[in-house]
Amino acid sequence: MKITQLFDQLELYSEGDPPRHSLFVLARLLGSLDKLLIIDPPADVSARFGVAEETAVLFTGAAQDVGLPRVQTRPEGVAHINVGQHLLDIYSQQHANLVYFPAMGVLCGGTFGSDLALPELAAGSDGEDEIESLRLLARLLKGRRLQLYIPRIGSASSDKVEVMGRLAADVSYLHGLRRAVSQAATERAFWMQSQQIAAALLPENRCTPATVVTHRQNIERLYNAVIA
Repeated sequence: MKITQLFDQLELYSEGDPPRHSLFVLARLLGSLDKLLIIDPPADVSARFGVAEETAVLFTGAAQDVGLPRVQTRPEGVAHINVGQHLLDIYSQQHANLVYFPAMGVLCGGTFGSDLALPELAAGSDGEDEIESLRLLARLLKGRRLQLYIPRIGSASSDKVEVMGRLAADVSYLHGLRRAVSQAATERAFWMQSQQIAAALLPENRCTPATVVTHRQNIERLYNAVIA
């Protein structure tokens, strides 16, 4: 477990191997109740932490029930909210929320842009929304200042070129997956070829038990979306 103070009232909580990150955004103002926003909180956040009187959570991917109120977002929308001294831009896709702190150049990319994990397809997704999220992240990186990129799992990075390379690798992975699964489904050969698809399209630097599970889940979800 590691807690890093990135800026005043902005802390990064990391645990596990590979590291899984949660971002704590605190509003502590004289004469008012403390407020706290937790981006991608641990599942047991309520039991583990003494949270502020007014606490809400925001997930970059699929939401979980952690016993705390969730920030409500609208797909294809952009929300601008203040948490104390911090301004957040929340770019909401159908299956993802991307969070940017313009004053500090901090960008939270969810399952995208990791050096140690794979992008995750949402249940029912054919991959198009995830690819659009990657395009949006690339546009944000090109047009905005970056001090720190934080994936949900993996290493944070302050190198814009490195992060762009990670995003490009994610796009390549998803395009290859969509192409192979769609072709196998069209030829009614998916079940005969699924193991070959899984072996051929798993990146060499992602051969860990956790990424193998994610990879197989992506293949299954993509196939279900193709045949739906």
